[in-house]
Amino acid sequence: MGSSRSWSGLLVVCVACAPTIGDDSDKSATDSSGTTDGLPDDTDTDSADPGDDTTPCGLDVALDQVFFTEGDTVSFTVACTDGPIEDGAVSVAGAGEGATFNPDTGVFHWETDGQSGGRYDLTIGAAGGGRLESVVVPIWVADSPSAPNARDPRPLTYTEEWGLPVVHVEVGGTMTEAEQDATITVRDQQVEGFAKIRGASSTSYPKVSYTLDFESDELGVTEWGERTREHMVLITTFDDNSYVRQKLGYDLWAAMAEHQGVERLTPRTFFAVLYINGTYQGIYTACDRIDDEFLRHMGTSGEGSLYKSVSHDANFYLHDASGRTKSWLGAGYEKKEGDPDNWDDLYALVQHTGASDDDTLWNDHPGMDLTEFADWMLWAQFALVQDSAGKNAYLYADPDAGRWRFAPWDLNESFGQNWYTLRLSATQRNDYYWNNRVFRMLQEHPEARELVIDRFTDLREDGPLQPAVLHSMIDDYLAILGPNIDRDWARWESEYQSFGRWAGDRNARGDWTTPAEEVAYIRAWIDDRMAMYDGAGPI
Repeated sequence: MGSSRSWSGLLVVCVACAPTIGDDSDKSATDSSGTTDGLPDDTDTDSADPGDDTTPCGLDVALDQVFFTEGDTVSFTVACTDGPIEDGAVSVAGAGEGATFNPDTGVFHWETDGQSGGRYDLTIGAAGGGRLESVVVPIWVADSPSAPNARDPRPLTYTEEWGLPVVHVEVGGTMTEAEQDATITVRDQQVEGFAKIRGASSTSYPKVSYTLDFESDELGVTEWGERTREHMVLITTFDDNSYVRQKLGYDLWAAMAEHQGVERLTPRTFFAVLYINGTYQGIYTACDRIDDEFLRHMGTSGEGSLYKSVSHDANFYLHDASGRTKSWLGAGYEKKEGDPDNWDDLYALVQHTGASDDDTLWNDHPGMDLTEFADWMLWAQFALVQDSAGKNAYLYADPDAGRWRFAPWDLNESFGQNWYTLRLSATQRNDYYWNNRVFRMLQEHPEARELVIDRFTDLREDGPLQPAVLHSMIDDYLAILGPNIDRDWARWESEYQSFGRWAGDRNARGDWTTPAEEVAYIRAWIDDRMAMYDGAGPI
């Protein structure tokens, strides 16, 4: 589960650092004498006297892996590469109960059990040549219900699983689509709140998505930056066995904004492992909930109208997705923030886009920044984000900027698969004429086409629409996820392949992939798609 690695001694040690431990029992250091006093009190932690010609230890710690499961044996050697280890001057601090270190062989040994789960920052020190050398080596022990002395992980101490933050949700019964009281713990923060199953089609998945509401206090997460949150959305990876599509889509939208130097509403995400009532649920993409709090985090007042498009009737035309005249101009939308009885701003927008010809809409577009709509279109078309080009998108009437803002949502149908997980060709085009009137104008009006081509060219030449940039983003995700992918896949593979929606007779798939194969598919898809764009242009 991990590659062989070693840590060399650094003249920076944290003898007094408190390690992160797997439970609340005593996890004190085990030194060469078998005591638990940590590093010897009389060890000089400063560099040797310049006149001292003795050779320092050159501490080396060799591990075959750093990711373990409860019940595994953790074993490694500590050695000096440049000089001898002084008698009695070796210690390994921060391990679990039962860990030992043999000073004669330099072997650390620990038989973990069902109460050992968590992250351990092992401080390993040795004195040689009159100086102290030390390294801090992190290891992770994942929960296993089948390990000896097994117990459910304790939320306040089981904070990471193989490098990913753990979200613990404790509820009184079975999770449903109705809110229920919940105790929610992330890292060392625990709050009271509510939890519920979220989504539409995904509610039928064996591994569903959730919304968490932190009622008693806001909650901060390192991966989310400095701002605390009132809510967290946990997006299932059940319909994406690459595990990266959702995050790649959101991060691409954010990278486009950063490259263009413009302000955009960019949902922030991170990977996490979920446990519900002590039971492993697997990897999730944790995401902002799009609401007034998110809008404030994005630098707005959050006091304008926020709408979510929930069907393809939200198309900026005066007719619905079936071609019938709309009975009301809010068709296809739900209002999420702002006065629930006042939809005047949206009605005016749809009336104008729907009633205007291309030339009128290009020259007269009050409250619309067409560069933002162009970026939205380029993002949706390149990644083939089929839903978020029309429905499953957010529109915010920003009273401070005096314009409409877009935020993406629901990205499981993207980067080469549809919402049934069936393949979408890298050379497939979708102009989205039928579900977005503004996108149609941007592609048919001559000056609008120039705008779109200019923005694409900029993003392609030295921006995020370079395959190398997208591959680098995927590399980063895989490094963060590590062996968690294999752990999740072992739990959900059989249910993924047997799930009726994409495994039944009507949509039978004969191209099942492993996670590694699915990532390879996305990489090849990105390369092929960009080759198509380079040959034929963006529109």
